[in-house]
Amino acid sequence: MNDPVLLYAASAALACVLLLGAVEKLKDMAGFAAVVSAYRILPARWSHAFAWGYALAEALAGTLLLVPSRQAAGAELALLVLAAATMALVFNLLRGHRDIDCGCGGPASTGPGRGAQRAGLSWWLVLRNALLGLWTAPALLAAGGLSRGLQWTDSAAVFGLAMAAVGLYFTANHLLASHLKLRNL
Repeated sequence: MNDPVLLYAASAALACVLLLGAVEKLKDMAGFAAVVSAYRILPARWSHAFAWGYALAEALAGTLLLVPSRQAAGAELALLVLAAATMALVFNLLRGHRDIDCGCGGPASTGPGRGAQRAGLSWWLVLRNALLGLWTAPALLAAGGLSRGLQWTDSAAVFGLAMAAVGLYFTANHLLASHLKLRNL
């Protein structure tokens, strides 16, 4: 990915996903801490501190991805955040614990404290996180080897591509949540 338009659009889209997820978590930290506790990986007394650390790391990764000189650091942190979430998903799926709110956040999420029926965990969420990781890797690898800098005329393309990608991500999330809810009926 040597074209800076594609790199910046991918980084901006991932930043939007991370920042929107972080905002949803930060709006209801008690609910997100309860979600973390429901995963039953950490001792219950650590759930609140981990929830804060995770949401802040997600927000920091999203912010760093928007700063051209810090995109590599943002991509590294985004990969760590995705890896932590994916490992927790896989751990619980392997234990057969599917009836847990994923705690992902975002507009299409049932999210902590929303009172809606939870969609639960699925291997589709693992696949989604893997695809986000594959999306993140080029930003990490290409951060120093761009063929040219951005020009002012590139801004519309970056914005349009980023918003299209974010729209596709949240549409896919909404379809996934709907599928999982229908499966549970």
